Amino acid sequence: MNISNKTLSSWLLILGAILTLVIWVGLEPVIVGDYTSPQEFLGMMGEAGDVGALLGLLGGVFFLTQIVGTVMFARQLGEGDSGAAFGNIAAILGIVLGAAIMGSNDLGLSALAAGSAGDAASAMVGAQVSYYSGASFGMLFGLTYLCLSLPMIAQASDMFQKVLGYLLGLLTLVMIISTLAGVDLGTSVIGIIVWLGLVLVLVLTGVANLRSSE
Repeated sequence: MNISNKTLSSWLLILGAILTLVIWVGLEPVIVGDYTSPQEFLGMMGEAGDVGALLGLLGGVFFLTQIVGTVMFARQLGEGDSGAAFGNIAAILGIVLGAAIMGSNDLGLSALAAGSAGDAASAMVGAQVSYYSGASFGMLFGLTYLCLSLPMIAQASDMFQKVLGYLLGLLTLVMIISTLAGVDLGTSVIGIIVWLGLVLVLVLTGVANLRSSE
């Protein structure tokens, strides 16, 4: 079965965005709980046992799936005409973002493994590094998708795709401005709206890209 890069990137965007939302917003807060410190992370994950570790692993994998789809989609736009340079920049930033996600997620899982083995000191160090390692995540994430939105707008074949590009740019601008202003959107109403909006835009972008490949 032959699957084109365009089809694969579309499905990775769709499934990655949806499944990340299901794990991080749906299942993990219910099963593990909302932790606000490395100590709470270790405690709650420890109480959740293997299920907590599995959710942590799946959340990271599905988010990485979304980023891989983003990079592939950005490379697709980078082969176009208008705004192609920004598509290539988005692809490069996406690769860096994916590496940061893998590193942070691996540190968290390693901390849980150290805790299970009885090495509390190493577990705490790993948890602290993992928990605080995302200081630049909001900026990097925002820049990646802001750059992606520009060729999306420039290369849109219809108004629907153009609107998706504008929405993606607007949502990521909110992320960038809040990061520069030192405002943690977190679980605030605005933060939830931005997160859900991004998921919806990415899913619809994947669907639109999938339909255009038919």
